[in-house]
Amino acid sequence: GQAGLDRARSKAYDLIALDLLTSGIHGFELIQRLRTGFSTLRTPIVAYTDKVYPSDQREALGLGADIVIDRLSGPAAIVERVDSLLASVRVEFWGVRGSIASPGPETARYGGNTPCLAIVHGRESLVLDAGTGIRRLGLIMQAEARGQPLNARLLVTHTHWDHIQGFPFFVPAYVPKNRLDVYGPRSLSKPLDKVLRGQMDPEYFPVALGDMSADVRVHDIRQATLELGPFKVSHAYMNHPSITLGYRVEIAGRAIVYATDTEPFARLLDAVKSPSTADERRALDSRLVDLVRGADLYIADAQYTGSEYGSKVGWGHSASEDAVAIAVEAGAKRLALFSHDPMQDDDAVDRKVASGRAQAQKLASNLDVLGAREGATLRL
Repeated sequence: GQAGLDRARSKAYDLIALDLLTSGIHGFELIQRLRTGFSTLRTPIVAYTDKVYPSDQREALGLGADIVIDRLSGPAAIVERVDSLLASVRVEFWGVRGSIASPGPETARYGGNTPCLAIVHGRESLVLDAGTGIRRLGLIMQAEARGQPLNARLLVTHTHWDHIQGFPFFVPAYVPKNRLDVYGPRSLSKPLDKVLRGQMDPEYFPVALGDMSADVRVHDIRQATLELGPFKVSHAYMNHPSITLGYRVEIAGRAIVYATDTEPFARLLDAVKSPSTADERRALDSRLVDLVRGADLYIADAQYTGSEYGSKVGWGHSASEDAVAIAVEAGAKRLALFSHDPMQDDDAVDRKVASGRAQAQKLASNLDVLGAREGATLRL
């Protein structure tokens, strides 16, 4: 057991398989220790065992194993499940809160960090947004590198503070020989590079962007699609104050849409009593529907409930009911309600999710509705 643990920590592996009855250290403790070390926190773990007690299998999963395999099921079944695990696309949520970080006991289950997530396939990662959640992700990515040069890619939807305020605390940007490529929309008056530099002006932050020791390259997005390693990225402009992009990321036959800050035209124009017709409003919202079309996972702005939206008209965010309606119209398979309002505690988010599931059922849809939760990983 100890030898395996030392080896797992010494270099990067695609997967760790362990027996629950490993000598010296029980498999439960091995899983626990692997999941508390940053260098192995994200590595897939397969626990296999001759023990068939359901309680033991639940315990292994609760401690952090990705799958538990009954050895009696035979080699073919084990290989099939391991292959499936290695081929899957992971979506990791590191920050799910909108507007401002809101840590505390009332947000402990869903999390209080501002937007950041990672899409992972094998050892390839794409980070989306640099809210406060990116700080912990950066520590883990650097630990996983184990002293080797790290190449990181970051997509920014827009430069409102809650989406970039974690960037100065992204540790890989301070490590020599690392390379960080940052992509996002150019504002009307200045390139993305200048906006990031402004946030790190000495008046606001003690370290300048130029003091980051890594090779940091900032790119304004101009082209319709981007090829970022194995990730194919397309985008559309969102209805949000400032220039904001929503992204569609395709990898390994899966499509993930991340549209975290947008206000549906249909609801906004109705609230301000615009003379536009319903058809015109649907046409304006069709760009988002097209971006989401057939997605395996739609991570959607759902900052408010319908009742909360009335006092937030024109703030550039959606009600959860809008997210469900768009997901159903676009034929998305799963919907993650995202960008939770800082005033919503965990119970309020639970109610929002329950309402979304009831709405999908009423629309006769098989849409899987969930609440984005910090620390959670979805496998596609």
